[in-house]
This record gives sequence, structure tokens and C-alpha cells, in this order.
Amino acid sequence: MKKYIILMFAVLLGLSWYTAVSDTVNRPKRAREHMQKAAELEEKEIYVDAVTEYEQVLEYTPDNVSAHIKMAKAYLNSGNTNKFTSVCENTAENYQDHAEALDMLMEYYLDNDYEDRAVKYLEDFTENYPDNENAREWFSKLKGSYTELYCRYDEMSEIVNDSMVVKRDGLYGITDEKGQEIIEIKYEEIYPFSEDGFALARKENGTYMYIDRDGQTRKVPDEKYSDLGMISSERAAACKDGKYGYLDENMEPAGEFTWNELTGIKGSTGAGKKDKKWVLVDKNGEAKGDREYDDVITDGGGFCSNQKCIFVKDKKGYRLIDSKGKGIGKQEFDDAKAFTEDGYAAVCRDGKWGFIDDEGELVIDYTYEDAESFRNGLAAVYVDGLWGYIDTDGKLIITPRFIETTHFSEAGTAAVKIEEDGEEEWKLIQLNTFS
Repeated sequence: MKKYIILMFAVLLGLSWYTAVSDTVNRPKRAREHMQKAAELEEKEIYVDAVTEYEQVLEYTPDNVSAHIKMAKAYLNSGNTNKFTSVCENTAENYQDHAEALDMLMEYYLDNDYEDRAVKYLEDFTENYPDNENAREWFSKLKGSYTELYCRYDEMSEIVNDSMVVKRDGLYGITDEKGQEIIEIKYEEIYPFSEDGFALARKENGTYMYIDRDGQTRKVPDEKYSDLGMISSERAAACKDGKYGYLDENMEPAGEFTWNELTGIKGSTGAGKKDKKWVLVDKNGEAKGDREYDDVITDGGGFCSNQKCIFVKDKKGYRLIDSKGKGIGKQEFDDAKAFTEDGYAAVCRDGKWGFIDDEGELVIDYTYEDAESFRNGLAAVYVDGLWGYIDTDGKLIITPRFIETTHFSEAGTAAVKIEEDGEEEWKLIQLNTFS
């Protein structure tokens, strides 16, 4: 009896071994048959049934990356984009030595203007798989991709302190950095909010006032003052009888009005012009020393001393000084753009523009036809008649395509002017990879 039991086990073992060997031999063969059938179906554009054949292939050979890729393409050709993206994502994550799935997914997103979806997926992918070089390369390529926000106005300004002046039908108002209206478009003149939270506005009757973000009037200078500036460091430059001085937080004079021109105050420093010469001044409009300059560079808000760095001009050209008048670095320039609140400043030499840091050292060589200073890690540069943007490594991340540009905000938005179908139009763009 024992002999029969042993013989039976031997037979069963042999059958099991035969089945396993036969299955091992036949599985790839059957997978190839289904692959061939799927290819024939795709030639006839019968993509739904082709997908079924690829599913059979994967039953026999689950790690057949080629079948995963072909199935994704069949889903795309059938119009099932959700399944296409799902298969691409799973394949890219499970078989990272193969770049084709991720490449195919990214190309699909870009071809269909889904840059924001591509960036979102890459952000998650690189967080989970930080060593994937292909994903990092794609993320670098998409660094300059952006989405247009719905925001249509006749004019759009620099975004300052999360506020942007916009114009429609001849009147002005303010939006936030995403283009959402903060202040109704009803003013003859208005400026962005200052760091102190107030915006200078002018009504139809010519009355100037400073309003808060709720549109409430908070400060009203006497009518004798004109040509007012943004409030900063509890000071606002103003003109009285053709001479400039500062008003304090109560809209009272903070010193004498004796200057022909006057910048705003940042920190404790501004600059005033008298008798064709400029000097540094304090918060009361008093000269800080007797050193005179031929010119002082200001930004769009009328300030000269962001980051405590000031460009002044003498007989040798422009150079950089600090808020005490002490020289920074030894370089001289033909022209310059004021520093912003952060980042490098644009400087010009021999007709070309480059960038220096706050120690006066050249950090990006003289390359561009024109340039604006960095803000929030990006700077506008002028190449072959159009504006684009570079990062702090000097890499061109947005190809020059704009007629006019502004700085990027902390939220990664910027107002740009483009030409489409012969018409010039302002648009608000949002960087997809901005952080």
C-alpha cells in the first residue's frame, strides 16, 4: 500500500512540475499572441478591444512595461484620458528605470495646456521619489510654465504689497495679486497699498486721501499739499508751493519744505534734490551729511534705499552706497535699476545689463539689452525686442515674448502685456512652479 501512495505522490509531483514548467514556457508565448492580437486591433482602430488584449498580456507577464505603455496609448486613442493618465502614473511610479511613461504623461499635459496638472503631479512624484532624475529634469523644464488668470483691464500695474492698480474706462481701482478687486474702480488716480497699509487715491474733485483695504478714508492731507507719495516708515513725500518735504503719520509737516525733488523714506533714509544736486536725507527731510550727487536711482514707487542700498551718480558714473553714504563695492556703472525689497539689482555697463548683489559684487554677467532688478527670485530681461524672465542662476525660464512686464509677486503672479492678432493686451499670469 505504501508503494502505491509513494507512486501516487511521485506522479502528482511530476504533473505539478510539468504544469509549472509548461506554464513557464507557455506564458510568454501566450503574452506574445495577445500582443500581436492587440496590434492587429489597433491597426483597425479598435482600441477598446486592444486594451482588453493588453490586459491579458499583463495577466501572463505583469512586469511587461511595453504592454503597460501600449495599453496607455490605446486608452488615449480611445478617448479615455482618465485611464490613460492613471496607467501612465502607475507605470512611472512602479517602473522608475523606464522613463517613457512619465515622458508620455508630461507631453500629454503640455500638448493640452495642462501645465498646472503636470506641475502638481511632479511635485507629488518628486516628494515620494526624490532620486528620480527624469522627474527632476521635467520639473526644471516646467519652472517657467504659467497659467493665465482671468483678469482683464485696460492697464495693470506692478504688484506692490499684494496690491495692483488697474484701469478700466478711464478710472482706477485696486485688485489683489490674483486679480480680485479690493478697491472699486472709481478713482481718477490711485496707487498701490504701502507697507503701512494705506493707498493714495484722488477723487474727481481733485481731493487726495489715503484709504485702507476696506476702502475707508483714513488720512486726508490739507489741500495745500500736492504730488503726494506712498506712505512708508510713517512718512509721505509731498509738495507745497513747488517745494517738497515730508508729512508724518498725522499728515502734519515733519520738517521744512525746501527740496526741488524728494524720494520716499525706507527705514530712515531718502534723498532730496536741491540746486541740481542730490543728498541723502533723514525722516525729517534733513540732509545726512554734505556729500552731493548728480543723480539718485529710484524705483517705481519713488524709493531709493531698498535693502539699504542706494545707486548714486558722480563724475565717474553710478556706484552703490549704503544708507550712511558709505561706498559698497568698488564697481562703477553706466546705469542701474534700484534694488527691490529682495534680490539682485540690474546694472549696465557698455550698453549691456547684468546683476549685482547687495555687496556690490557682479553675480550675473553683462548680457542683456535691458533688465529689471530681481524680486522674489525672478527678473525681467530684454532680448531681441521682447521681455522674458530669468532666475537667480541666470537661466532663462520664460522665453522673451512680452511687450511689457512687471515684477513677480510673492504669490508668483505678474502683469504682462502681450500682442495677439495685432492687438496689445494686459494679462495676469501665475507661475505653476512658484513657491
